[in-house]
Amino acid sequence: MKIVASRTGGTALLQLEGRLDREGAERLSDALEEHLHDGVRSLCIDFSRVTYASSAATAVLTRCHQELSVLRGDVEIRSLPPGVRELFASAGWNEGLSPAAAPGQIPIDRRSYWHTREDFAASGQYELSSCVPGGALTCRLLGDPARLTGAPLGPDDCGVAAFPRTGFGIGIGAIGSDYRDCRPRLGELIGVTGCVASFPGDGARLPDYLLGGASVTPSALLASGLVCEGAFAQLMRFSPRQEAGAVPLSELASVALDAVGGRAAGLVVVGEAAGLCGAKLRRSPVEHGSPPRFEVPEVREWLSFAPERTHPVTTALIAGVVSAPPQGPVGAHLRPLGPSERLYGHVHAAVFSYRPLPQRTVELDDLVRGLFTDHQLRDVLHLVWDDRPHGAVSETALVRGVGWIAPITRFA
Repeated sequence: MKIVASRTGGTALLQLEGRLDREGAERLSDALEEHLHDGVRSLCIDFSRVTYASSAATAVLTRCHQELSVLRGDVEIRSLPPGVRELFASAGWNEGLSPAAAPGQIPIDRRSYWHTREDFAASGQYELSSCVPGGALTCRLLGDPARLTGAPLGPDDCGVAAFPRTGFGIGIGAIGSDYRDCRPRLGELIGVTGCVASFPGDGARLPDYLLGGASVTPSALLASGLVCEGAFAQLMRFSPRQEAGAVPLSELASVALDAVGGRAAGLVVVGEAAGLCGAKLRRSPVEHGSPPRFEVPEVREWLSFAPERTHPVTTALIAGVVSAPPQGPVGAHLRPLGPSERLYGHVHAAVFSYRPLPQRTVELDDLVRGLFTDHQLRDVLHLVWDDRPHGAVSETALVRGVGWIAPITRFA
């Protein structure tokens, strides 16, 4: 079996030649997986030179069809020879079939109109589409970050936040609402659309999570954090320019701010990670006799931080607040996100096993819940920009992904 592939953007044409038996089907499966991993979401497969096909071939293509359906992609079989057509017809395939016409296919939302932004991005290619016209977020500030390194925190220094499906939240916290129960478990936390993940600071080896439902709204005790509620105004999808290889987090944040035309924005991104630059607390900041110390060498007892990017070839759920130079109380929660003095933020990430991502319109709630239910939660991190002068890993970078953006119109 010979496979000749050509690609234009997110579309690939595969021309097959020879016998598509069990061995040939495995080669085709490997080629399809490689294209999906590289961001292809539209496939055309030319069978005009195939002399034989077995049921192994239809099984591979059915599996690819189902995966592209979830990713809101499309696949087309072209030029089936007479001797092969009957096999595919019996498996539910017809010449020229596209996923939009296949039984059980998730319909592609063609009502969204995308426009490309190429005027300022150095590393990425971006397309934006309207989600909710006039969508905006209100951001609630919880706790005082400066208190984390001061006197030991008590119940009055922490706040309880609910995580409904209409927003997101990040901070130092623990799933639950009782101070005595939560205090030994305070650590990095992220919640998006009613799904909350945290890395407990009690010596746990694995992160924990809780999914909300019709009758359950997860709550978390936060020693310090930001909780945003409302509606997202813009949907964004992105991929790297050929010469770049990956898109840095600071560029995504800049695009988000520009897209909503404001001084502050809430951002949720699901992306395929090239590598993450992040840190997490090793110990709860309120469970020990002394407050956290972030000076060398004491910092090693409190903070876990790798000298290089971590978690390559994973899928990251990222949420946070990004801003131009902040004013008012929110400034205590934000730090520089890159070398520019005009970009600040506070961003967390939940890290999952790898999953190819859709490049068309997709529902945030469905995508997030799919990550928690179908993939392994590996880590929860506070993403940082590393500004050390020598050997620094700099910042998080993503290969491709989708994002939801809204202006923050009020801080409370």
